[in-house]
Amino acid sequence: MTFLCGDFATAEIKCEPLRALHTLWSGKVSSDGRIPSRSDFDPLTIHPSVLPFLILLDVIRPDGSLRFQVRLVGTGIVEAVGRDSTGRYLDELPNEEQVIGRAEWMVRNQKPVYVHALSLSWASRDYKIYSALGVPLASDGVTVDKLIYQMAFA
Repeated sequence: MTFLCGDFATAEIKCEPLRALHTLWSGKVSSDGRIPSRSDFDPLTIHPSVLPFLILLDVIRPDGSLRFQVRLVGTGIVEAVGRDSTGRYLDELPNEEQVIGRAEWMVRNQKPVYVHALSLSWASRDYKIYSALGVPLASDGVTVDKLIYQMAFA
């Protein structure tokens, strides 16, 4: 298992399909450190083979706490994990504690997170192995309001 968070090089990502998202996101971070927004990512510029493996989360801040609502789950992920969580909050789903912890870290630090070769235990399909890259997005360049995850399954 590999776990990277913060500033890491694209070359450190062992899973080839995830490198393109890291390269794209890194290229949109401004010279003064402002992170890209959702509008900086045009779905038409993303390779069609990647779209089924994307998740988009909205960052919700009720009463100063953090919650994550699933805005979109690609069909490849739905197939692999056996559920479509669109519209649900992560904290309503079983076994999501580690995923929530990584999402909270991205919001606080405005940096990406990469995991490689983890068991899919949070989806009751622990016989599958996955890798994922999460990147934060901010409409104002500073306050993270969305997260994009790309997943790959083995």
